[in-house]
Amino acid sequence: MNRRFHALQLLQKLFATAALLLTTAFTPSASMATTVSMGYTHGCSVADTHQASCWGSVPVQDQAPATVLDVRAGRGFSCALLAGGIVRCWGNNELSQLGTNAPTTAGLGVGGMWRFTQLAVGLTHACALLDSQAYCWGDGSRGQLGAGSAARSAAPIAVEGLSKAVHLAAGQGATCVVQWDGKVACVGLGSELSGGLDEPRVARTVPGITDAREVALFDGHACVLRAGGKVSCWGQNRYGQLGIPAGSDILRSPVEVTTLGAAAKAVAVGNGFSCALLVNGTVKCWGINAVGQLGTALGGAATGLVTGITTATAISAGQTAACVALQGGYVQCWGQGAGWSNGVCGSTGGTYPEHPTSWGPYDEPAICRFPGSFAPLAVKGLGAASDAGQVLDWAEKAMPGTFQAQASSDPDPGNSQLYLRQYPGGHRLGVNAHGTPHLLYLGPISEGRLLDLGPLDRWLSEARQEEGMKSGLQLQAAPYLNLMPGVAFTDRIPSPCSYFLVPFAIRGGANGLPKGLVATSVRVQNTSGTSMEFPIRGLGQYASERLITETDWVTQRFLQPGQAMPAGMKLETVLSDVAEGCPVAVRPDDEVGVTVLYTLGGRKGQLRTRAKVGAAY
Repeated sequence: MNRRFHALQLLQKLFATAALLLTTAFTPSASMATTVSMGYTHGCSVADTHQASCWGSVPVQDQAPATVLDVRAGRGFSCALLAGGIVRCWGNNELSQLGTNAPTTAGLGVGGMWRFTQLAVGLTHACALLDSQAYCWGDGSRGQLGAGSAARSAAPIAVEGLSKAVHLAAGQGATCVVQWDGKVACVGLGSELSGGLDEPRVARTVPGITDAREVALFDGHACVLRAGGKVSCWGQNRYGQLGIPAGSDILRSPVEVTTLGAAAKAVAVGNGFSCALLVNGTVKCWGINAVGQLGTALGGAATGLVTGITTATAISAGQTAACVALQGGYVQCWGQGAGWSNGVCGSTGGTYPEHPTSWGPYDEPAICRFPGSFAPLAVKGLGAASDAGQVLDWAEKAMPGTFQAQASSDPDPGNSQLYLRQYPGGHRLGVNAHGTPHLLYLGPISEGRLLDLGPLDRWLSEARQEEGMKSGLQLQAAPYLNLMPGVAFTDRIPSPCSYFLVPFAIRGGANGLPKGLVATSVRVQNTSGTSMEFPIRGLGQYASERLITETDWVTQRFLQPGQAMPAGMKLETVLSDVAEGCPVAVRPDDEVGVTVLYTLGGRKGQLRTRAKVGAAY
């Protein structure tokens, strides 16, 4: 163990202190998944570059030129939330679940309405929030549209009793919201609440819950994320999906799941199983595990850790599978579905760091049984291939004597379980394709043992910093506190907390601003070293020609028609935008660090600067 630790220290020290010069070759697709939704036979995700992806039975529909913020998957159809709060749906429309009676929704918004702020999709209906009121459309046969419809509706209906909402969920025959006061209200037969069988269209409050943060439901049971990271569930419990021993009784009141071991930050419900995303980035699931829905070989009410997941940021569950978005923007799924492969079964190179597996062939392991995968597998096109290539390129420049540069900048395409490069002298570097990606080493430095160098995201930060340094791009920022903020409405969603604003501008190098540059988020480090990440208001992809000086290109100045060029200024195309959010311990006149994360040509980079915080009244 000591030798292994010293080898790890040696590699980390060499990587950290070597002079780096990254290659200029770009690899495909460097966007980062920020949302995930798993339905019945397909799933969807949206990246920080607002590119939507779907896998399985329902392909994604191009929403250009609109900007996609979220996509939710139902049974045979999907809906997208677009900038400006418009919702568009596509796919099966037998019950008007697309929000129209027309054969296509191309170019149409549901009900002609806008300023929706949240989207939820069930089996055959969909819902969205507008000014804290739930509106739903599609199938209403089980009461899921409330008192406003007995059968179906193509027009959005304001669901009576589902107002004052801050979070929205839809399932098979039910719709639920979390209200401002922390209570949960539901309509529909699928809610499994007392009285629902008699009057399913009447909204009912979930008993005993006054501290809810979000709610999740699918078919026959539901779970609530509560204050302090607690999770409580109610409904059917045939498979132990409520987190207690399985039984035939339907519980009309929530019971707390007591076996999580840590606080939860998100909850997901599938068909007969439930999952919680914990604050440490791991995931625990419980309930049915016939096709690997729990992501582990265990099953029943006892919660089990999903294999190899340590950096999850979002979670969703569906009919027979669950999926997570991971830090770094990758999507992994387990269970039975489409869009990912169960090729890890009986194959070479199935590696899950921190689990007893190895580089090399092995027989059918416990984590993998037909017909589903009992461990997470990467969704095609949403894995770590691009980032693995960027980090391995970086490693070759950091330690050229050990890792000689490869002719190709891409990881080994023939190994679906491992991005692997082999070097003279028996040295090998790789990144596992499934589970949270880690940088791995095998060779003389570790005396032939597999050495885990830590999460790929940690090394990607080093690589993307160098990418920015070598890009020739320049960053300026002018952060300020709006001391009379009110409530800001952007083109995305109403933002009740946006009094810290970070205007920034990026200019190009000798060849000007490169095409395809997209800023994805802004990080600010305060004087005590706390780092905060903020979303970008205008989506970070719009460049314009403006008047700048060599020392100031963040100020918005434009040349007016007929105006002579001012002395000391010139016209140049720069990318500018504003990040906004709630700061932690930031005051006027503080000097803070500002980092803008970006993508360019399939490569990730970051630019850093320092700026003094201003104030506006």
